[in-house]
Amino acid sequence: MIKHFTHPEGKFIIALPVEWQYKNVAVGEKEEPPFSFELYEETVGCFQISIYHENEKSIPKNLEKQKCNKDNLDFVQKRMDGGGFNMHLFYAVVEDHLFMAKYIYDTKDEKSEKISEELIKVMKALKTLQLLSSERRAEAIEIDKYEKFMSSLAASFDLLNIAYKNSSEIEIIIIIANQIDAYLRLAIVMKKQLISNTNEIDIRLLYQEENDKPIFERHIYKLAKELVIINQDIFNRLEYLYSDRNRMVHRYIISDLKTRDIGELSIEYVLICEEIRLILASIEDDQFDKQIGIYGGKRNPKDEHSKESINFLHSQVNDKHLVASLQRKIDLSNNDKLDT
Repeated sequence: MIKHFTHPEGKFIIALPVEWQYKNVAVGEKEEPPFSFELYEETVGCFQISIYHENEKSIPKNLEKQKCNKDNLDFVQKRMDGGGFNMHLFYAVVEDHLFMAKYIYDTKDEKSEKISEELIKVMKALKTLQLLSSERRAEAIEIDKYEKFMSSLAASFDLLNIAYKNSSEIEIIIIIANQIDAYLRLAIVMKKQLISNTNEIDIRLLYQEENDKPIFERHIYKLAKELVIINQDIFNRLEYLYSDRNRMVHRYIISDLKTRDIGELSIEYVLICEEIRLILASIEDDQFDKQIGIYGGKRNPKDEHSKESINFLHSQVNDKHLVASLQRKIDLSNNDKLDT
């Protein structure tokens, strides 16, 4: 069972086991080489991969240059053991880039079955590594950001469940407002795909960097109305709820707003969110029927999710939370631990 890691600039993609966590973000490191991965639980070693342009690091002349956009690369393998650690090294040159990968573990564990299993995963992962040509990088980043958007949406339900458990109406309102915004953004993306008969994803609506010009919530409402995703009645209700929510967040103390009003507001948010979710579901069905866009593939959006897709989502959600108490269990039963 795999998930894909995409270089932050789309330079390469690699398929990794779903039970490996991307550590750079988890420990607060920059997203730059080496990109590090370890097991979520009971970690025994660390897989790292780096990529360098020939202007950044000299490329050994004895290594054969291989082609981009191809997997099953040939790697030169070496060992560097010492100081209580064992290190398996892997080198490959693709076009004008050098890949360097390594797997590091304690020397005392070198004969353990778990290390043997992890090394098999390393070899399988490296077989999937591809340097992407410049024209394929934008699409790779697009898919990566879409997957992160979907995992963030899924993660929001963990927070919502906690809010329900604690009867925290303010939290319920804030989280559901986020979900409504997400549903509408996704609906807009998919409606545009249907209109333009394209599979391209307008990622500006689904992911915003720190320095990106923001596309605000109320603008999303307006776009959704213009594309006839929502009608005037739903638009008006969203505007009303937006105003009341802002009053709750910013003026609870200095206004006549009562705590009882917050409970009533939370119920209204729950109801309209379900209406919008059903609208989104109908657009998903439309895409599947017309074989266009995100849901234009073989899988019917009404079908039950496979174990592989659930494990993939759990892994992505874990990477979104980075909170031990919210960590989803990844099911590696039925001897598929090494099915990467």
